[in-house]
Amino acid sequence: MSERARSFESAAADYERHRPEYPEEAVQWAADQLGLEERARVLDVGAGTGKLTRGLVALGFDVVAVEPGAPMLEQLRRAVPEAEAVEAPAESIPLPGESVDAAFAGQAYHWFDRARALPELHRLIRPGGGLALGPVVGYAGHRPFVEEELPGAPWFRELGRTVVESAEHSGPEALVSHFATTSMLLTMEAGERERRLAEVRGIASRYGDRFRVPRQTYVFAFERLS
Repeated sequence: MSERARSFESAAADYERHRPEYPEEAVQWAADQLGLEERARVLDVGAGTGKLTRGLVALGFDVVAVEPGAPMLEQLRRAVPEAEAVEAPAESIPLPGESVDAAFAGQAYHWFDRARALPELHRLIRPGGGLALGPVVGYAGHRPFVEEELPGAPWFRELGRTVVESAEHSGPEALVSHFATTSMLLTMEAGERERRLAEVRGIASRYGDRFRVPRQTYVFAFERLS
């Protein structure tokens, strides 16, 4: 896994504190598309500190959270003790074949080695099950994937996609703290990192101490091809 993909481990506590939650509407939409019922066994792959995991637990699912970074997984175990936590990459998950009803991946999918991760997820998901990508949270106008990156044959077929609009209130320091947990800034040389964060703080300060930040959550649902 790349340095940028593993960079979040150095800021696991800050990631948990400053990254947004996933909208309930987006998680529910994905669950409905996949036909999941209460107590369904699902994976949260690349689960990080459990931002998506807690939304899946709240819907009544039996959740296995899979995350390769021990510091991130430690935060997840504290935040979502109801979930089973497994330290592993998306490309090699130590679970039996056809042992889950569905798999979810939030903001981690773009870090996966897709040539290895997609057949591995196909192996784990039962016939009739599916895969949900997202919810992927981005600022309004952001596009999370190009079409060629999305799962397809021979492993999966798209069922549908949607965008959920939401907003949160923030401020200059909160926005700086959020950007400080991004991989680009975490892997930057310290001086350059502080310069970039100072720029964020300066721009955000033009809007006062409190302002509304719009977000779009992209959700993609896929069925497992037998």
